[in-house]
Amino acid sequence: MSEGPSKPEPLSAPAVGSSGSSAAYWARYKVVAPKYFWAEETRSATIVVAGAEGSTLRDADGKTYIDLTSQWSTNNLGNVHPEVLRATIDALEQYGFLIYFLHPHLPMIELAEKLLEIRPSPNLSRVFLELSGTGAVEAAVKHAVETSRRPLVLSFLGQYHGLSIGTGAIGSLSSEERRHWEPYHGGAVHAPYPFPYRRPPGMSEVELGESMLGYLEDQLLRYEAAPDRIAAAILEPVACEAGIWIPPANFVRGLRKLCDAHGWYFIADEVETGLGRTGSMWAIDHFGVAPDMVTIGKAIGGGLMPIAAVLGDERAMGEEGVAAGTTFGGHPAACVAASTTIDILRRDRLAERSARLGTLALRRMEEWRKFDGVGDVRGLGLCLGVELVKEKDPQQPDPTTTRSVFFDCVAHGTLPLYNYGDNVIRIQPPLTIDEPMLDQALDTLESSLRHQLSRTAG
Repeated sequence: MSEGPSKPEPLSAPAVGSSGSSAAYWARYKVVAPKYFWAEETRSATIVVAGAEGSTLRDADGKTYIDLTSQWSTNNLGNVHPEVLRATIDALEQYGFLIYFLHPHLPMIELAEKLLEIRPSPNLSRVFLELSGTGAVEAAVKHAVETSRRPLVLSFLGQYHGLSIGTGAIGSLSSEERRHWEPYHGGAVHAPYPFPYRRPPGMSEVELGESMLGYLEDQLLRYEAAPDRIAAAILEPVACEAGIWIPPANFVRGLRKLCDAHGWYFIADEVETGLGRTGSMWAIDHFGVAPDMVTIGKAIGGGLMPIAAVLGDERAMGEEGVAAGTTFGGHPAACVAASTTIDILRRDRLAERSARLGTLALRRMEEWRKFDGVGDVRGLGLCLGVELVKEKDPQQPDPTTTRSVFFDCVAHGTLPLYNYGDNVIRIQPPLTIDEPMLDQALDTLESSLRHQLSRTAG
């Protein structure tokens, strides 16, 4: 297997321009960025946004861009959805702010009922409200540890569960993000995530899944952590931030069996993949297993209000109290935004639409495999990725060219999803994006790939 992504050499972003309001705003940004935002060499922005609507963003000069990010799958309904906006404003006028632990309110009850209507499994009977996906993950882990009386949590390499001290220890997206916080590793036990693209030569996906399950049983549980000390296994059914990693189905099903055998909770982290993103309401649906807890965030607020939730079974969340929560979790207006979002997702069958558009997009992206620098294309629904490599064998990551492709796309009016240091360009547009607009964005991405990869080859 090849080594993971190496840190690319600093690459300057294209200039914003020498005149116009964008340039003026960018000049102000560059003054405060070193103090308040991020370093020049690591930024992944070249425009200053002045407005958003549907599947587009508008910069300070009035130029429109196709949004393939939906803000890390937060705006699944598109930017500033009018129905969600109206419902949220009405709720703010009616309720203001209430702490739902002290003052239960109608919106929280209605949201809980709607979440249970779309739950991925009937064993999930409890709802806990939080402010963010990070908070939801921490709440799920707290319930698992406190109700099981076990101190350890099994997680997987390359997973993103948040950036707080606690979720940073549970997750392991990169060693750089854990820098300075290694001593806070705490009760997290990490195992390899079965990433099919980088499996050993000659090994099938099924064999990869079996190998990783064998590692858990024969190595980790024997030498690292006794099974009766593990409270839960937490898994991203599709690891988006890692670069759209989709595990073999037999691995996910085998992990469920391990949880049953040893009394672990199975926690599906659906903060980024939930609510239609992968072509089903939940990514875990693709694997046919029932989780014991599900963490929900990002898209649940309709792209307008911060809110998150945990769905859990009676054993995890119904038998005893657990000290978890936050002041603003379950904000009345956020609950209304979430309920309205669920209504729209179901009414407009957006999960099914995501599946259809994603299938069409992936079919087209398969043609990009012929490019020398494209190592892999993959995805489920509108959760898609293009991995760039210096060589297809041994699959050496190419973050520098990836960064160039990203900036070229932006210069031509398309905003893909990209994080500094990645070698994967991600496509996660609003589930409401018009098909011709998605085709136009893919045209731009294909043209940028051709241009930048030909420069690299030259």
